[in-house]
Amino acid sequence: MEQTMFDTLLTLPLFQGLSHDDLTRILESTQLRFETLPPNSVIVRQDEICTGVTFVLDGQVESITYAADRSWSVEEILAAPAAIGIETLYGSSRTFHSFYSAHTQVRLLKVDKRTIAALTGYFEVFRINMLNYLSATSAHLRQPLWQPAKSSLEGHIVQFLRIHVLRPAGQKTFRISLRTLGNYVGEDYRYVSKALHRIAQHKLIELHRCAIYIPAFENLIQVKF
Repeated sequence: MEQTMFDTLLTLPLFQGLSHDDLTRILESTQLRFETLPPNSVIVRQDEICTGVTFVLDGQVESITYAADRSWSVEEILAAPAAIGIETLYGSSRTFHSFYSAHTQVRLLKVDKRTIAALTGYFEVFRINMLNYLSATSAHLRQPLWQPAKSSLEGHIVQFLRIHVLRPAGQKTFRISLRTLGNYVGEDYRYVSKALHRIAQHKLIELHRCAIYIPAFENLIQVKF
């Protein structure tokens, strides 16, 4: 196995801590599928059954997550390394929560569910990495829900945006109307519009028709509103 491939695999959530010999044994004894996809190629669709994990080795992917009633959505640009499907591989809800496509040319590693189960059972490090990933995902979802209540409308809006992203960093686009956003934060859409324009004055967001573009989400959540 080339050193560059070894280094790339070690950046992936479930492969960290494995030795060169372990990785070589995995590649020789399991059916791992490597793919290169051009921009705009579909990787997985929301609500499809998850049958394995897709690792993004190189490039950027775009995720789109729709509300249950399809009235609004969130678009995110995610950079490698990334993993798609770990949190939906097992359990009662085994469908993808988001639509994923290639934003740039991407290199992928696809590992089916049976192989993931075998690696989890054979390699203790792999098993620990799996538990760490699921624990971190759970903490990521739970922590924002218990943050102190915001006193300003701007703070309520940012808090709403924060709990609906996969990663609190990078480019995001919320395609949502003022009325829908107002319903979520419990405020009239006219006041929501004014609050959004105040946030936009800080160059943290850009407002378009029924859309909020956030160039760097990490900058938005650092500001005290």
